[in-house]
Amino acid sequence: MESDSIELVPADPEGWATRFDAVRARLVSVLPDAEVEHIGSTSIPELPAKDVVDVLVGVNLHQWTTAMDSLRSDGFDCEGHREGHAWFSLPDRSNREIVVHLVQFHGDQWHRRMKFRDILRKDIRARERYLNVKREAAVSTKDWSSYTKQKADVVAAILKSAGEPDPQ
Repeated sequence: MESDSIELVPADPEGWATRFDAVRARLVSVLPDAEVEHIGSTSIPELPAKDVVDVLVGVNLHQWTTAMDSLRSDGFDCEGHREGHAWFSLPDRSNREIVVHLVQFHGDQWHRRMKFRDILRKDIRARERYLNVKREAAVSTKDWSSYTKQKADVVAAILKSAGEPDPQ
């Protein structure tokens, strides 16, 4: 099991945007038909976050295997995958600066992740609620998987309060 210290740092909108722009350019050159979006806490102004930029990459279902292979060939470290979602890190899983979430464009994962980002950008109460859980999770967990799981209920609750159904 991975053992990482979870540290939230103050928002760095300029630095995170610069990092996103650089990886976006790289992703577009590797996957020219993909849609690429900045997601996660680093995409939310003024929100403290892990110093890791999350990127959502959407591809058509028939491009899935080719996209996975292309990302691996270009040096992205594939940390795992399940149906409809694969995640890669740069430079690698032991020194994450970027995490790329490969999903089906306009599929459920794409829709939920974009919706959650947009809610946090607009709704200060949802943002504060999420930040409180992030802070608690950062203090009480030592690995990324546990940190993510500890936030799952509040993410689902925020989406549900915005009319988003629970995933099947």
